Amino acid sequence: MVFASLAEALRAYVKMPLVWVNGAVAALAILAVYYLTYFVNETAGLAAMVIFFFFFPYFLAGTYGVLIDNNKKKGAFKIYARYGFRRCLFPNILLVLLTWFLMNLVTMLLLTFGVSAELALYISLFVVIPLVFFCYFADITAIRHNLTMGQAVKDSARRVALGSFSITMFYLMNIAVIFFASFVLSMVMSFVGFDALLPLAEMTEEALLALTPEELVTLVMTPEIIQASFVSLAITAFIFVPFFVSYKTYFFKRMLSVYNGSAVQHTAEEDGEYDEKGRWFKYK
Repeated sequence: MVFASLAEALRAYVKMPLVWVNGAVAALAILAVYYLTYFVNETAGLAAMVIFFFFFPYFLAGTYGVLIDNNKKKGAFKIYARYGFRRCLFPNILLVLLTWFLMNLVTMLLLTFGVSAELALYISLFVVIPLVFFCYFADITAIRHNLTMGQAVKDSARRVALGSFSITMFYLMNIAVIFFASFVLSMVMSFVGFDALLPLAEMTEEALLALTPEELVTLVMTPEIIQASFVSLAITAFIFVPFFVSYKTYFFKRMLSVYNGSAVQHTAEEDGEYDEKGRWFKYK
C-alpha cells in the first residue's frame, strides 16, 4: 500500500496535472501573505492567510475526487470541488479548533505548575501529533462518505486503528519526504537568497560565535533574507504540496479496497459516482 501509493503519487505529476493546482495555490498564498504583510500591514497578511485556509479545501476536494475516481473528463474537477468543498472544510476547521484548544489547555496547565513559557509551548506542540495521526483522513472520508464533522473524525480514527502498521509506514514516508523537502528548501534558499546570505557565508565561525543573540537575529532577519525565505518556501510548496495531496489520496483509495466498508455506519456507500450536478449515486 505504502510504496504503491507513493509510485502513483509521483506518476500523478505527469498523468494527472491537475494536482499542480494545489501547489500553485499554496505558493501564491505564501507570497500573498508575505507581500501584503510587508507592503500593507500585518492585518492584511493575516486576512490573506485566513482566506487561503477557507478556500484551499475547494481545491483539495476537487483533487480528491479526480484522483479517487481517476476521472479525466472536462469539468470533473469543478464538479468534485463544488460537491466536496464544505465537506472538506468543516472537518479541517474542527481539527484546527481542537488543536488550538488543547494546546492552550496544556500550556496553561504547565504554566500553573511553574513550567517556563517556552518549554510549555514546546510541550503543547506535541498535542498536534496524535490529532494528525488519527484525524489525517477526516476531510477526504467526509467527502467520500458524505459524513458530518464528528463522523468524519471518528471514521478517520477507526481507519487508522484498523491499519496501524501500514498507517505508521505511511506517516514515516511522509516524514521522510518532509525532510527531503526541507533539504530542497535549503538548496532553493541558497540559490534565491545567495546575495542576501553572502555576508553570513563570509563570516568566520569565531565571528559568528562571538555575536550576541540580538546581533545574530538582526543579521539574519534582514528584509532581503526574509523575502528570499518566503520565495523559497513558495517554490518548495509548489513542488511538494501536490505530492502530499496525491499521496494521501491514493493511500486512502487503497484503504477503501483493503478494509472493505467504512469504519462507521452512515447512509452513503463505498462504491459510487457523481453526476454532472455533483450528486452522489451508489452502484447497484
